[in-house]
Formats: sequence, C-alpha cells, structure tokens
Amino acid sequence: MRRFLYTVLALMLVLPVAAEDVEITFDKLPEKAQKVVQKAFPDNKVKKVEMERRASLIQYEVKLSGGVKMQFSKDGTFTECEYEKGSVPAVLIPAKIRDFMAKEFPGREIRRIEHDSKLFELLLDNGDELSFNSSYRLIDIDRAVIIAE
Repeated sequence: MRRFLYTVLALMLVLPVAAEDVEITFDKLPEKAQKVVQKAFPDNKVKKVEMERRASLIQYEVKLSGGVKMQFSKDGTFTECEYEKGSVPAVLIPAKIRDFMAKEFPGREIRRIEHDSKLFELLLDNGDELSFNSSYRLIDIDRAVIIAE
C-alpha cells in the first residue's frame, strides 16, 4: 500500500498541471466581460482575447490598443486592469476608493487595479501600491523607493 501511495505522490509531482491558453474572439467572452470592456474602453480596439485554463481555473485576458490589459474570471467578473499609458478608467474603480484617491492622492494616476472578493490593490503612476479591504478601507501602502545614483 505504501508503494502505491509513493507512486501516486511521485506522479503528482512529476506530471505537469494541465494548462492551456486558447485565443478566442471577443464575442466568445462572457457577456458581462464584454459589457465592461465596451463601457470602460469604448474607443480602444480589441487586439487579442485569450481563455486561460489552469486545472479547474478558467480566466480570460483581453488586450486592447493603447497598452491596456484586462483580466476576467470565468463568469466575466472584472479582476484586473493595467493601463501602461494612462489612468485606469473611473468606471472600474469603486466610488469609495475614487473619493479616497481624490482626497488623499490628488493628481495621481492609477495604472493598475486588481481585486478579488477580499482585497483591492492599486498601482499608482509614482510606483506606490495601495491595498484596500473589501469595505474599501486603506489597509497598506507600499511606497516606491527611488535610489539616486
């Protein structure tokens, strides 16, 4: 019995996890994700859409013109947006976080927002990273460190 368990354990460590990235068309995205993209970036062209499968996890990645990358969960819920050349659209940022940013970090652009059910993380144009809990309260700031040469 032990030999069998060791064999199974060894196979689990050796065999790669089934992973697959499949390019799909925009209309194959969940409808919820399509609406978010169209609302947040009505003027950006869709460059690439991929469905990513990792074991039981399915997510979608959408790349748009202008250096925009978005990710969505299996059901089309928005989970991440990164904007290289501008600020993440306000429509993707919860109102309480927008209000906080306007008051505490006026003039700062949000380059990336990521979230799940418990945490929102923002990357600002100066490199600072802010974390908010599910009640939209600031819980952490990681300041960018600039080293002068």
